[in-house]
Amino acid sequence: MDLTELIPTIPALVEELGELLAAHRTVACLEHMKWLGAFMCITPVQRSLVGAATGEDEAFELVRQHRPTLLVASQQLQQGTGLSLVARAEAIDSSIKTLLVADDSHPHLVREALARGCDGICFESGRFMPALRVIAGGGIYYPKIVAQELQTQGVHHQPVEPLTERERNVLNGLMLGLTDQQISKRLVVSPETVKTHVKHIYQKLGVDNRTKAVVRSIAAGLISLEAAMQDSGIL
Repeated sequence: MDLTELIPTIPALVEELGELLAAHRTVACLEHMKWLGAFMCITPVQRSLVGAATGEDEAFELVRQHRPTLLVASQQLQQGTGLSLVARAEAIDSSIKTLLVADDSHPHLVREALARGCDGICFESGRFMPALRVIAGGGIYYPKIVAQELQTQGVHHQPVEPLTERERNVLNGLMLGLTDQQISKRLVVSPETVKTHVKHIYQKLGVDNRTKAVVRSIAAGLISLEAAMQDSGIL
């Protein structure tokens, strides 16, 4: 995989990631020591990291002890699985943001990840940093294969009224974990206008928070991660 195109984006991405992670307490659980070590060496990560492990039970004890706001886990672990760890962490605190890193994009794994409440599922190592940035910002990282699975589950909740183009633009910002201020700068409108759009989106989708608005919009095929990232310059 040629990742050369990502090189120019790294400095800005790391700087923004540092600002986002400053508000988090992070626990990381990755199978391979080399990947865990590399992750721990990322400066913004170091400042937010409260625990690191290579096995499920060790990581869960860290979750119990430190009550992190962000959990990063690989599906394959030296003991246990990332999916099981996510489920156990969610049982303690459903507000924890979770990013699952997996090599296998089998539909069964995707269904399990969705059922267990993963906020992000990353299948490509080259997309890990953008995925982490989205999750740290409070967004949802569901690439195409995850979105397709979500769209096959149950009834597609279409909005009671069609969303406007501007409302979809705002939804893209919510999916990417952008603040009202960041969205307003991108759309060249006031933060108050963004708040008004968000309120209308909630009413049209019948939801009461940003995560539900994004997930329901993805399930209805109204927005896509890839298009939003391309438009925003987040590769």
